[in-house]
This record gives sequence, structure tokens and C-alpha cells, in this order.
Amino acid sequence: MTVTLYLLPAVAAPDNYATVFIFHRFGDQRYPSTSVPMRDFEKEMKYLKTHNYNVISVKKLYDIVSSGKPIPPKTVVITIDDGYETTMKAFKILKKYKFPFTVFLYTAAINRYPDFLTLKQIKEMEESGLVTFGNHLYDHPNLGWKRLHLPKDKYVKLLKREERKSRKRFKRLLGYEPEFLAFPYGDYDKISLKFFRNRYKLLFSQDRGAFSGREFPVPRMAVVGSQSGFKLFVEDLNIEPLPVVKHTPDIGLTDKNPVSVSFEIENPENYHYCSIYATGVGWLNNVEKKGNVVKLKDKLTLVKYKTRIGIRCYDKRTGKKAEFFFLVLEKKPGKSPALTN
Repeated sequence: MTVTLYLLPAVAAPDNYATVFIFHRFGDQRYPSTSVPMRDFEKEMKYLKTHNYNVISVKKLYDIVSSGKPIPPKTVVITIDDGYETTMKAFKILKKYKFPFTVFLYTAAINRYPDFLTLKQIKEMEESGLVTFGNHLYDHPNLGWKRLHLPKDKYVKLLKREERKSRKRFKRLLGYEPEFLAFPYGDYDKISLKFFRNRYKLLFSQDRGAFSGREFPVPRMAVVGSQSGFKLFVEDLNIEPLPVVKHTPDIGLTDKNPVSVSFEIENPENYHYCSIYATGVGWLNNVEKKGNVVKLKDKLTLVKYKTRIGIRCYDKRTGKKAEFFFLVLEKKPGKSPALTN
């Protein structure tokens, strides 16, 4: 099955995109896989400032793309998931550089659980005028896992319950309702995208890639653990969005395994040296490009319950990497070898 992407106004040039970063914890050695060392975070924010990056809020990002205007070059959006108390460490640095940022709140935990933000801390951030708060749902459910193991009707009930409870608690805490949503664990499928699409202005995933105004949901570059180094941060700033207009397989649950993998690219003459990625398999170079389609020569066996499939090509005009990723769910993952004729 082929999915046609939801397109907002087309990107005007290779540099008309936003790099949206996602952080979690800061300077917390107890959780090295999700924490960023403070020295790295300070260095990264200083880099953005000294190199004149256009750091904007999610509200500003939405205003730009919904108006049909191209995103200004060197645009960056800083997002933080969950609302851990260590967010206050990052806040000091963000305030120092006067950078707007967004915190997606795990609403059941806020002002209740240890290690999470208190209402007093939230109010302190609000007073700065720099923060936007968004929804990260109530119980922080792993929607990918839930979709794999729940019947459709129970899954939809879960979505409704999470939306109702998180929106109610969010309004009780902040006095207004959320406009933006980040999926917990970055997991989504066709049902959840359709359910939340008209309830929020923008939905955010954890798929790698840059945002041109046309990707749905909005991709974000994860800055966590081994991916939190300064060198990788700078490299991610230079990843362009790859204009994929169709791909197979579809997002969400698959109905077969192995699968054929292909991407239809807009303006294919601008791109070469393409490779395709799958979680648990890595980068694959056995691809062929015919016209505007790049595909794996062999079928791919999905070896994980949750697989991020991606494509990377090089832009002939700029020499930069361009990427696009999406999420696939498979109830019965197979085993290696992953490629079959």
C-alpha cells in the first residue's frame, strides 16, 4: 500500500527548512541514555547564537507554514519532552541566550511526581515569555506498542481517554488548552494521526529529518545519550528535508512482512547517492533509482516491532545530506537475513 503525504506549501529552496530538536533530561547522570551533559547543551546553544541561527517558537513555526510563506534559512526550534525537573537547568541557559523553547508536558506527572516540574517552576518559566507548553498526553502511553496489542476499538478508546484527561489536567495546571502535541516515544499510526490532526495545530514525532512545512507529523532530531554530542548536533543542523511525496510501506501497522520499500521523490534530478535505513538493519546501499523513485532492490524483513524506515540522499546543489523517515509497526517481526529476493 502506498501513502501520499499531507503537504503544506512547498519548500522554496534547499535552505528553507527548520531543524526541530528534541531534548529530555539535562545534566542527570542517573539516566545517561536520555540526558544531555550541561557542557554540551551550553556549547550547542552558544553555537546557535554565535552563528546567527533563527531560533523560533513552535507558534511562530506554525504561523509561518500555515501562511504559506517559506521557512527562513537557519531556522531552529527547541523542544523538550516530558517536563523533568532538570528542564530548569536548561531554562537558565535558554534564558541567557533569550531563546524561545517548548516543553511538552507528561500531564499526570507534573506537580505530582518526584523529578518532574512543579507548578511554581512552570510559572517561573512562563514569566520569562520564552516558553510554550504543549501536550505529551496524560499517562505517557507507548502508542506504538498499544496499537500492536490492542483491538482497534480499545485503541481508539485509549486515544479518547488520553486526550480528555490530558487536556483537562493541562487546563487545570496552566489555565488554557494545549495547541501542540508531541507523541510519547515519538510513536504514531494512521489512526492516532487522524484522531489528533484536527485537535492540534502541529503534531511532533521523533523521526529524523528537517521540516519544510510539508512533513506530517513534524520530524525532530533527538539529542539524547550517545546522540547528544556537539559534533552530531552541528551535523544535524545541516540535514536538509528530502521532498518525499509517496512511500511504501504505509505508516503504522503492516499487513505483510517482508515488505517492498520505495520512495517517490520530488525533483529527483537534484539528488543522488541514496541509501535506505531500517531499525535493526542499518543503512542499506542495494538501492536503485528510476525516474523519481528510489527503492530497495530486495524485499526488507522487518526485524523489530517498531521500525523507523528512512532514506538519505545527497543534494547535488548543496552537497548536503537530505533525509526522510517514518514509522512502521509489525506484530510478528522476522529474523535476519533482512533482505530477500
